[in-house]
Amino acid sequence: EEGQFCDSIDLPWDYCKEHKKKHVLFSERFAKMAAPVNHEEMKWAQDWLAQHIKNTDFGYRGHLKHDVPEPYVWDETFATDYTRLDEEHDVLFAQILAVSQHPENADNLATLKKGMWDHFQYEEQRYCAVPGYNCVDHKMKHYKFWVILDDLQVPVGCEEINWSKNWLAQHIKNTDHGYKQRLIGPDSGENFSGA
Repeated sequence: EEGQFCDSIDLPWDYCKEHKKKHVLFSERFAKMAAPVNHEEMKWAQDWLAQHIKNTDFGYRGHLKHDVPEPYVWDETFATDYTRLDEEHDVLFAQILAVSQHPENADNLATLKKGMWDHFQYEEQRYCAVPGYNCVDHKMKHYKFWVILDDLQVPVGCEEINWSKNWLAQHIKNTDHGYKQRLIGPDSGENFSGA
């Protein structure tokens, strides 16, 4: 578990350290217990675990690091179950792959930038219409990615390409999957029309 959440993304800088500290404190007390375990100690351990899962482990939900596919192609593990959004994600994977295969090609980079912009415009309209959905934080993730992507020039470096691949893979699984079965109505409109 520690290997997973300590390698996660978008968590406060001290989350790993503080979470591990809680494990250590529990383990130290648990190591001192011997069979037969006192009923009060057993209840303490049960209570600690229930509270820890709810108050600490839930903190990394939606932040775990997922594998980036290689070759870089969309697959069903990225499905949001909305046809247009999934089709657009599939195309964005292909556009990032095209940039990675020809980092000197300005047309490929321009196509990716336009595709990403149009996708963000449509997706934001969809999830911001959901009552109680955290629209602002999701839009900020788009914005932080967009300002860096929009600034890229050819030839695009390996580091930027790998960063883009990783960002999209992590974002879909950790953020976009949060609106699964929550969007209002089916998808509509032409892909990448922005509306």
